[in-house]
Amino acid sequence: MKTNERTGILTGVKVLDLTRMLSGPYCTMMLADHGAEVIKIESETGDSSRANGPFRTDDPQKEWAGYFVSLNRSKKSVQLNLKTETGKKHFRKLVEHADVVVENFRPGVMEKLHLGWKEVKSFNDKIIMARISGYGQDDSKTSRQAFDATIQAETGFMQISGHDSKPTMIGTVFLDYTTGLNTAIGILAALNARNITNKGDLVETSLVSSALSLSMDAVPNYFLRKVN
Repeated sequence: MKTNERTGILTGVKVLDLTRMLSGPYCTMMLADHGAEVIKIESETGDSSRANGPFRTDDPQKEWAGYFVSLNRSKKSVQLNLKTETGKKHFRKLVEHADVVVENFRPGVMEKLHLGWKEVKSFNDKIIMARISGYGQDDSKTSRQAFDATIQAETGFMQISGHDSKPTMIGTVFLDYTTGLNTAIGILAALNARNITNKGDLVETSLVSSALSLSMDAVPNYFLRKVN
């Protein structure tokens, strides 16, 4: 076996990664860790996290940002400008031979690019498309950019983890990580279903839904105490 040959339960699965900061890259990294070939599609200026440190002292050109490296191991990278017809043409070609597309742009962006679910499945009816958002694809808040801290506040986690009655953010962006894992689970389920139906499917996750899924005891406790 060649040293650079991918192995794992997802060997042979090709994933197109359109994601940035943080739930999306974490999701696709999990897929890569299990053997999937993940092709990260970056803009002509590169993923924005490439500029985020920390940087090593022996890296004066700042080519290996700690943030970027920690979320993108085992991936390949290509540059495509999806706003141009040439970029879209190359992307469509990649979709024709891929198994999964993962994106976490603001809701509506992929539709404006004419690369939404309807278009993508017309290029490849076996494709699985996973879409990550803050509040859901059809929510009235979709025009807002979501951050882990914002969702922690809005869903009550800052109150649950607060000290001295002061809301406090949990020490890491755990909702981003949880959403990434939930998305990976959804993709695995869709891949398994495709073995039966021979058709692709759409997977949608959000930070809000992930937060609520982790509130299994807090929600009933609140309502039961309120009623009693």
